[in-house]
Amino acid sequence: MTEDMRQALDERRELIEQRADVVLGIALDEKATWTKALGTPPGDPRKALSWRRHARTVAAYRDRYGITDDTPLGTAAVTTAQKIDAARARSALERAGEIARGSSARAERRVVRREQGRTL
Repeated sequence: MTEDMRQALDERRELIEQRADVVLGIALDEKATWTKALGTPPGDPRKALSWRRHARTVAAYRDRYGITDDTPLGTAAVTTAQKIDAARARSALERAGEIARGSSARAERRVVRREQGRTL
């Protein structure tokens, strides 16, 4: 890849992230119903940054597919591309919720599996 192409892609990524950040900011300021599923951003600055990154993914998905209803991910995805994006947005939504709750469901599942041991 040429340096010019790399720079163009980096600039495009930055613009997309900026737009998603603005979309998220407006939704949070307006207390849009769909943002409740994200939970409240944590007070810890590092966790808050991680929470915002995941929340921004959901906002970008909503923006990309023109979702305006109150559910975070809207109606069922139709195209293959949207189904892939919806899976990413769903994962980001779940992770934002986990961070907001202050516990990681994934970490809890690992502990439970270790405590249970191997089963057939």
